[in-house]
Amino acid sequence: MKRAKRQPRETGAALIFVLLMISILTVLVLETLRAMQVEEAGARYFQEGFKAEALAKSGVNLAMALLAIDAELALEDQQSDVDHVGEAWALLPQSDSLPTTLPDVGTLQGKVLDESGKFPINFLVDDEGALRPIYGQVLQKLLTNAPFSMEPEQAGGLLMAIKDWLDKDDEPSGEFGAEVDYYQGLEPPHSCKNGSMTSLAELQLIRGMDASLYFGKTGEPGLKDLLTIHSDGKVNVNTAGSLVLQALVSPTAAPETAADWAQSVMSYREEQMHADFLIEPDWYRNRMVGFSDISLAAELVTVRSSHFSVQMTGIAGAGSKSIFAYLERQKPQEEEEKGVRVLVRFWQAY
Repeated sequence: MKRAKRQPRETGAALIFVLLMISILTVLVLETLRAMQVEEAGARYFQEGFKAEALAKSGVNLAMALLAIDAELALEDQQSDVDHVGEAWALLPQSDSLPTTLPDVGTLQGKVLDESGKFPINFLVDDEGALRPIYGQVLQKLLTNAPFSMEPEQAGGLLMAIKDWLDKDDEPSGEFGAEVDYYQGLEPPHSCKNGSMTSLAELQLIRGMDASLYFGKTGEPGLKDLLTIHSDGKVNVNTAGSLVLQALVSPTAAPETAADWAQSVMSYREEQMHADFLIEPDWYRNRMVGFSDISLAAELVTVRSSHFSVQMTGIAGAGSKSIFAYLERQKPQEEEEKGVRVLVRFWQAY
């Protein structure tokens, strides 16, 4: 029998069907490949994020180790019982400061800051709620000096408002003080702390405070950068910045003299050859020519520190993780106590 000849229409339909199947298969293959690539990229991103977080954690742990080693050496040799900007913990994460080489898995960025180099705001008042005159004098100078340049009356008003925030009573301190009645009259209302600050962010709630004071103007530090709630109540002249150093100087010194002195202090302590002198409690006056008339309140200054903040960022490929922490270093107080402890008071990953 003769086979029936296939009609052109049937042949065209078969061809279209075959082409359609090929197109579908091609799309499926491409989508599968794309899904595999997305999955691979996701896995790689997860892996790089994990590496970055591990790097950041390693940076904080390195800071804790360096702070502990520094204190252990000081216990063995009292001549080294000093904290300054030339020590290994302060240079972290520079490679020269590391006791070991980091694995080649990414980059570690960040810094360790001495919180004792800032003004201890919670010590503005004593246990009875009275203003500590020396601390009030330093804060007043900090507010009236550049870059804040507040008028003395305005700075004094803010000083009293901060005092009222910290003290335990409900009596406003003068015309510009502020207690619960003032804050309850705001919109929205809020309470008055009447106790030590547990966060510097509380400053933003206090009468007379504004964003430019708290955060600072463009390119300039704000009070959030110059004050601290993590402190033993003294300021380390070996780590304090220029603005805090100027505020520590007695009001009898001219502002220009205080500024020159602060810059000289910062230059002097950065020289490695001067490191052995930084343990002297009054080196800032005796070791620098031309500043013998500079005086600081002995009860307010120190050359040792116990509180530090650490910010470390690990970067691995496209992954980036940061960790911020407050650390407190405790040395043994009694003979039976063993070793130095570095405690984490706050830890935040982001």
